[in-house]
Amino acid sequence: MSDEVVADVGQLVEHAGLLGISIVKIAAERFDDVQPSEDFEIEPRYSLVFMLRDDAAGFRVRIETDIELPVGSVSCAVAAEYGLEGLVVRKGSTVALQEFVNNVALMHVLPFTRQAIADVTQRVFNAPLLMPIIQRGAISFELETPATVPD
Repeated sequence: MSDEVVADVGQLVEHAGLLGISIVKIAAERFDDVQPSEDFEIEPRYSLVFMLRDDAAGFRVRIETDIELPVGSVSCAVAAEYGLEGLVVRKGSTVALQEFVNNVALMHVLPFTRQAIADVTQRVFNAPLLMPIIQRGAISFELETPATVPD
C-alpha cells in the first residue's frame, strides 16, 4: 500500500504523531552596566524553521524566540518532531502544513519556550521573565515549501 499525500489539515491532525519536543538553544546575557528597571515591555521576535524528513513521512518545526531587554538579551529555540503514519508530504501539502504549524505545533512548542525562558532568566537576571500570554492566532507563519519536497 502506498502512502497517501497530505491534502488537508484534518489528515495531519489525525495521522501526525508527536515524536518529541526538545530545547535546541537557550541563552541569556545580562549587561553589566545596566540597572534593572521595574517596568519594561517584552516584545519577543519569533521565527520558524521547517524541516522535512528525507522520506517526506515526517517533519520538524523549530520556533526561535529572541528578546532584547534593557538589562540583556534572551534567545531560545524549541523543536517539535512529527511522524506521519501512512502519509507523505508533497508540494501540494503546503497549505495544510501551514495550518498545522500555526494551530497545532505552536501550541505544543510555546509552553516549552515559556518555561525555558523563565528558567534561564531566573538564573541570569535573578528573576524569571514571564512571557506575555499569547492568544491563538496572534502568532502565525507563512510556510514556504522546502526545495527538497517532491512534486
